[in-house]
Amino acid sequence: MVVGEGLCYPPLDLLYVASLLRAEGQTVQVIDAEARQLTPEALFEELPTPLPKLIGLATSSTTIELDLALVDALKERSPESLVFITGSQGSKVPDQAMARSKVDAVVRGEPEHTVAEMARVLARGGDALGVQGLSVQRAGGIEHNPDRGMLEGRALDELPFPSRDLLPNTAYRIPTMEGPITTVQSSRGCPINCTYCGYVVAQGIPWRGRSARNVFDELVEVVREHKITNVVFRDPLFAHDRERVLELSRLLEEAGLDLKWQCETAIKTMDDEVIAAMARAGCVSVSFGIESGNTDMQKKYSRGKIKSHEHAKVVIDACRRHGIATRGFFMIGFPEETPDMAEQTMDLAVYLDPDTVQFTAVTPYPDTKLYNESRDAASDFDYSKFTGTTPVGVAQAMSSAQVSSRIRRAYRRFYMRPSRILREFRRPQLLLQRVRRYVGLVQSSVG
Repeated sequence: MVVGEGLCYPPLDLLYVASLLRAEGQTVQVIDAEARQLTPEALFEELPTPLPKLIGLATSSTTIELDLALVDALKERSPESLVFITGSQGSKVPDQAMARSKVDAVVRGEPEHTVAEMARVLARGGDALGVQGLSVQRAGGIEHNPDRGMLEGRALDELPFPSRDLLPNTAYRIPTMEGPITTVQSSRGCPINCTYCGYVVAQGIPWRGRSARNVFDELVEVVREHKITNVVFRDPLFAHDRERVLELSRLLEEAGLDLKWQCETAIKTMDDEVIAAMARAGCVSVSFGIESGNTDMQKKYSRGKIKSHEHAKVVIDACRRHGIATRGFFMIGFPEETPDMAEQTMDLAVYLDPDTVQFTAVTPYPDTKLYNESRDAASDFDYSKFTGTTPVGVAQAMSSAQVSSRIRRAYRRFYMRPSRILREFRRPQLLLQRVRRYVGLVQSSVG
């Protein structure tokens, strides 16, 4: 899954599904067409003939149109195959996905046990479209089967580890790490419940964590069996359970694994003891969702992710002191946000001074609170623009052009300070990527 310039992550959801199917004796093939840059024609050449009875596609907001076109091509070649999609875009607005394609089913929520049950029912000749957790196309129209419950901690521990052997692990990368990377999901859900966040709609509000020992065992497998020494945790709120983080860090430190890892969490979950333990365990970078420098915007839309600006500064400085790089995520273009409020966000970014920043346009992912509220102002969204770099019409106090202008100004204010310029020239590869990103913002706003 290509998620940005220089970033390519494995399709973790599909790898979990594959592991569960294999554990039940099913034959599974996973093809990452994006990572391998396969055209649809090249993709079809790799599929068996006849096509499998059950075919699944992982979708995203920005690729949904291409994904649905591929669904239709699959159905044209093999009408008898049951084709389903996963991903927050389809699973949270399934009617839209099914109205625009020939897809048989949309998996809502966590896919592992839903897909496994589909395969079992299909193998015995039953109605695979009748299982919980699906929205399906029937002759009489679209039907929504009952929801499937979310997996809790013990059930997450019982899932087999993702089938990383089915993919070319050397294809996955991130600019801030040298060599191949893989992703690990040690927890699901986020109780902070930001109004725009796709994590919550995909994984739910309750935080559900795997045990530290279970996560450690997967990391051992990643290093020793797959020879991967770079890991990106894909948790919405990695450090929610402080004691779990300390235990995992202790296990990693004692094992002496040749492992570097990074994660994303909220600033308010961090303290010096946790930061020091993570650093000793191989953590090299932490990303923080800070979003807005305006206190009212921060509380209303980001649910108070930070305790105070002063506490956030203490945490970021502590990370730097312990050798952990920091990235700050900031957003511009909330509905009532004015140009002056956007300046407050820029002021906060400069004050905190993380190692890197990312400024994006406020983007409400499907079925989030902000998405549903914004539908009143915008009857439909162009999901191809859900990249974070392009305003999608959420801002009311600023035009889209003003939002784009403020994002460009935010990057200039942060990176064009003399102290930052000197620091950036020490990392020419990352500097080049930031320059290209800025040029891309300029071109998209002109276009």
